[in-house]
Amino acid sequence: MDFTAASSDEDFRFEIHADGEWRRRRRHHHDPAAVASCHVIDEVTRIAATCTILAPAELEHRTNTLLGQAADLLDAGVRVTWATAHIHVGPEDLHTAQTRMRLLARARTEWEINQLRLSQAVTYRNQLREDPTLVLAQLLLESPEAITQETVNIIPSVAEKVAAYAPGAAWVETAHLLEESFGKLAPDAKQFVIDRLCTALTEFGAEAATRRLKEAHGGTPLGTQPAGSVGLPGEFVTSTDCAGPVPPPAARHDNSSGPSGSQPSV
Repeated sequence: MDFTAASSDEDFRFEIHADGEWRRRRRHHHDPAAVASCHVIDEVTRIAATCTILAPAELEHRTNTLLGQAADLLDAGVRVTWATAHIHVGPEDLHTAQTRMRLLARARTEWEINQLRLSQAVTYRNQLREDPTLVLAQLLLESPEAITQETVNIIPSVAEKVAAYAPGAAWVETAHLLEESFGKLAPDAKQFVIDRLCTALTEFGAEAATRRLKEAHGGTPLGTQPAGSVGLPGEFVTSTDCAGPVPPPAARHDNSSGPSGSQPSV
């Protein structure tokens, strides 16, 4: 008998010719030949669905391994003694399937390359957010002859554009503004700003950030004030290398300490 079976590749089917032998065991079925044929078709179809159209030989070996054994179909009273299947795929189908497989493989490779490039771009963008001078370093490594004053002048605008699309871009811009203005201050003014920032961070429970900020700027970490130093509880005091002591900030309003118009003592 001849029939077709769908392969694991969409739109492609195997052409199958099967032979075999069956015996009636009991008179349970009016057409035992049809029962035997259906058994062979079902088994071949089941296995064919797991095979690519490009592997007809594999399907033939697997089906004949199974069909070469006797099978008792008890409900129908039929015994399939043996069966064999010959698998065929037309040359046109083979060519079409091979072309499709090549196109799919090429598309998969291109997608993987694009994903890799995207991942590299995201990583590079994140690095530029932290250190925009990487652009200059990369140019120095790859094309040092291309470095001009105009190129150097462009780098700040590159950093600004990258930061503009970063999560929390407002804070990135704030950090740049602070860095720009902070560098122009006198040493005692810088120390004053650092102390005020540390005080604010401490009040909101950011002790770790406070400690790192003081250490980065060479100040006195929280809890290590010299003996006899004056300051608000939990506040940093001015380091000894500043021009003078930093006046403490005005005490925050506290309803429990007095009327709303009261002023803190100096």
